[in-house]
Amino acid sequence: MDRNTKKIPQCEHIKANGLRCGSPALRQRRYCYFHFCAHDLRRRRRQHPNAPFVLPLLEDANSIQMAIQQVAEAVLEERIDNKRAGLVLFALQTAACNLKNTDFEPKQLREPQEQASPMISEIVEILLREMDCPPAEIFDAAPTTDVPKKPPTASTEKEISQAASSTA
Repeated sequence: MDRNTKKIPQCEHIKANGLRCGSPALRQRRYCYFHFCAHDLRRRRRQHPNAPFVLPLLEDANSIQMAIQQVAEAVLEERIDNKRAGLVLFALQTAACNLKNTDFEPKQLREPQEQASPMISEIVEILLREMDCPPAEIFDAAPTTDVPKKPPTASTEKEISQAASSTA
């Protein structure tokens, strides 16, 4: 390993199966974001045992799973009664069933990348074609003289400008 290459610190959380998390740790922390929040929540609960029971925003399967974990811990620590826990777990079950009907992500993240504008697609295709056809001197076995490399051909520049003007 190169001396200039630093090893990225990994999360030190050990999972129930005995394996280490392995995600990158936050700067100046021992844990990744997820486990830092989980450990911090437990620490805050120990410091303030009478704090109100607060669920995370139920926006994805991970947050619902964390909420189930919190309800289970609250029941075990007798911070909420069994009847209330049952109601909260029913609400979490409903939230889990509704996940497929929600779309909290911005529209840009939900759309496939293939729906880029035609102008960009054409330019990318031309550039990829050019990358697939490297200059012939790379494959020449005989060394070449110091001949300056040729600039891109006029036909390539013409194709790029036509692609840009055809969609504008």
